[in-house]
Amino acid sequence: MTSHVNIAVQPSFAEIAGKLDTPAMKARVAELIRRYPSPQAALLQVLWLAQQELSWMPNAAIEWSATQCRTSPAHAFGVATFYTMYLKAPAGKFLLQICQNVTCHLKGAEEILAHAEKTLGITSDGAHTTADGLFTLLRVECLGACGNGPVMQVNDDFATDIISDKLTMPAGVPLTPERFDKIIAWCRAHKDSGRLDSGLLHDALGGTIHGDLGHPGAEGASAVGQKKDYAPAAPALAVKAELRKTADGVEQGVAITWKAAPEITELRVESLTGNDWNSVGKATGKDKEFLDAQGKFGSTYRIVAVSGERVAKPSNAAKVGS
Repeated sequence: MTSHVNIAVQPSFAEIAGKLDTPAMKARVAELIRRYPSPQAALLQVLWLAQQELSWMPNAAIEWSATQCRTSPAHAFGVATFYTMYLKAPAGKFLLQICQNVTCHLKGAEEILAHAEKTLGITSDGAHTTADGLFTLLRVECLGACGNGPVMQVNDDFATDIISDKLTMPAGVPLTPERFDKIIAWCRAHKDSGRLDSGLLHDALGGTIHGDLGHPGAEGASAVGQKKDYAPAAPALAVKAELRKTADGVEQGVAITWKAAPEITELRVESLTGNDWNSVGKATGKDKEFLDAQGKFGSTYRIVAVSGERVAKPSNAAKVGS
């Protein structure tokens, strides 16, 4: 079987506008942008959305994505060319991506790649497609399924075996030359399946989230950010109160110690008089000890930690001499 390298004949935007410049796409892009604090943050997903429609990523689609995300075409081109998941040329009906990263490499990925190249008559370096347009073979970095290494994706689906006439990746089952051949045979048998007509199996972004409020402050979002006091600060822990004496036994008062989270900015020291807690003084978040010169044996203390506008629950009570 002979192969050819996919040479991307770049379409103009007018040629792809029918798939991108539609009410449905505009609504989907608006929904994606609502999820992020700035439109540019949605670029990866908008690029992927465009590829779902076109089955590859022509330059005009990259520029369209940049416009949607309010970023420069140069930035969008940098992103699109960095990731192998964005196809720079039209692919075959079945895009075979075989991982070459460390785990898969150590478990025989190069042997799998060599077998795939020999079986299909194409190479895995670059976008090479079989002459019948069915298979594009591509070596890629980590696919995130190291426990099954070597591993392969067929379009959007992991595949290391065929079970019950379905692409599958059972836990711990790696790709082997024999299983690769089974998958190729399955693909040939399903080449006319309507589910595969787009060249990509399904929308990996999932469906539109109806009624979502988006990210607070994002364009078109109605979500409201959490108030600064949405959760209390972390309370002071391990509070202790002990009499402080000089070397010759003269009492100096009571030393209160504690442990506090690093974000604590203030600690309010209180003592118990009857049934009421009264302020004794304050310490900063960097302090480790507070000395109450009026304290004495039997005095009881607690600490209220503060972080900005957030106030913690009072600490445990610590009694001198207990």
